[in-house]
Formats: sequence, C-alpha cells, structure tokens
Amino acid sequence: MNPTRPTSPWPLLAGALAAASFVSMDATVKSIAPRYDAVQLTFLRFASGSLFALALWLRWRTAMPRRADWSSHALRCALLLVSLVGYFHALRLLPLAQAVAMTYVAPIFVSLLAVFVLGERPSRWIWLALAFGLAGVGVSLWPELQRSAQPDAAARLEGLIAAALSAVAFSGVMVLARRQAQRDALWTILLVQNLLPAALLAGPAAWVWQPLASGDIGPVVLIGAFATVGLLSLTWAFSHLEASRLAPLEYSSFVWAALLGFALFGEVPTLHTAASALLIVAGCLLLLRR
Repeated sequence: MNPTRPTSPWPLLAGALAAASFVSMDATVKSIAPRYDAVQLTFLRFASGSLFALALWLRWRTAMPRRADWSSHALRCALLLVSLVGYFHALRLLPLAQAVAMTYVAPIFVSLLAVFVLGERPSRWIWLALAFGLAGVGVSLWPELQRSAQPDAAARLEGLIAAALSAVAFSGVMVLARRQAQRDALWTILLVQNLLPAALLAGPAAWVWQPLASGDIGPVVLIGAFATVGLLSLTWAFSHLEASRLAPLEYSSFVWAALLGFALFGEVPTLHTAASALLIVAGCLLLLRR
C-alpha cells in the first residue's frame, strides 16, 4: 500500500493570504466608513473590484458559466451582498478586532454546510466545534448586554448581531465558492462575483449616495485591490482543497485585525474579545481533527 500523499502547502498558504487580504480590505473600509452608508460602501467595494476583475478577464477571456450554473452564481451573489452589507455596518459600530472575531463562526457553519451541500465527510468534532463557537459569540455579547444602560451599548450590540449574521451568510458564500471552483474558470468567477453584485446594488446605492470625497478615491481603489487578491486566493485554494479543511485558516486574520486596529485606529482588543476569539478558534481547530 502506498503511503498517504501529503497535502500540498500551497492551498493553505493561499487561504492564509486570502484572510490577510480581506482584513486589510476591512481596515480600509473602516477608515472611510463614518462618511458613507453600508450599502454605498458595499457597492464601492464591488465597483472597484469590477475594474480589476474585468481587466483580468479580458486578459484570459475564459468562458462564461453554463446556463444551468447561473442560479448558483446568483445565490452566491445574494449571500455575498447580505454578508458584506451586514459586515460593513458592523465595522462602522465595532472595533476592527471585535468585528473580525465575530466572523469566526463562519468556518464552523462552512463545515456544517459542506456536509449537506457538498457531501464532504464530516469531522467527528463538528458539534463540539459548534458549541465552542457559540460560546465564543456569547462571551463577546455578554459585556454589551451588561452595559445596556450606557449610550453606545445599543449600537455595539447591533454591530455584534450584524457581524454574526454576516458570518452565517458568508459561510454559504464559501461553500458555493468550493462548488463553483470545480466548474468555472477562476477569472470567470472573479468577474461574475464582482459585476453582478455591483449591478444589483446600483439602485439601492444611488438611493443613499453621498458624494465621494477626493481623498477617499485611493482607499476605494485599494479596497478593490485587496478584495481581488482575497477572492483569487480563496477561489484558487478551494479548487485544490476541501472547504472544511481550509475554513479554519480564517482565524489567522485576528492577528492582522489586532495589529491594524491598533496601528490605524488606536484600538486595543479587550479580554472579552480575545477570549471570544480563542473559544471560536478552538472550535475551528477541532474541525482539523478526523
């Protein structure tokens, strides 16, 4: 019998790069978030990303999805819109590290969905991982519930709920990314997953539109660049490794979130935020066991 072939490190490195890129995008969004509605921020992210996606697609001109696959792309776009509008709203209300920590429940839900949608073999530890994840969410919510009489408590609680719901929606995005990566070319996925959400959000964004300050044009372009690198890395990684094995790499973004939050916004993660992230990460690590 031949020995088991070791897993290539490249999909794992691509997943880690995706996590770092997305947190960098989050920090850039947060830097301009006080001036714009979450819907407009989400539109700007996809509009900027479309510029990079279109340029890359024109270079390789890969085939468009088959007619039967468009419903899957539409569903992923809808989930992506729900996820990003909710998350960008959370970034306006929460410290960066706390918002990122709340998204860590996504890998656990990814593993659950991967079992039912993709038919992947579940880890024996999946239910314990879910319990750890929910406990982490509870630890993050508890201090906000205790300080309900303070002026900013309601806004922070709203941000935490928005971040958690965003994570659940994003778990669906990640599972569909795994399925689409097995069917469509990388450049096609990148193009569709930028242009379609931008088109869907154009009307709602126009309704809440605030004129874009000249100093914010650079950050908006940077948001598109970070998002493009993140999506390319994530989609390539999903085409080479199971979704449930890649998902736990998302927790590496907490380090970047803590560093960028402190460097850019003077934010220091609280003990509750660190404990919340630790519990959720512990749950994610359980998913690596078989």
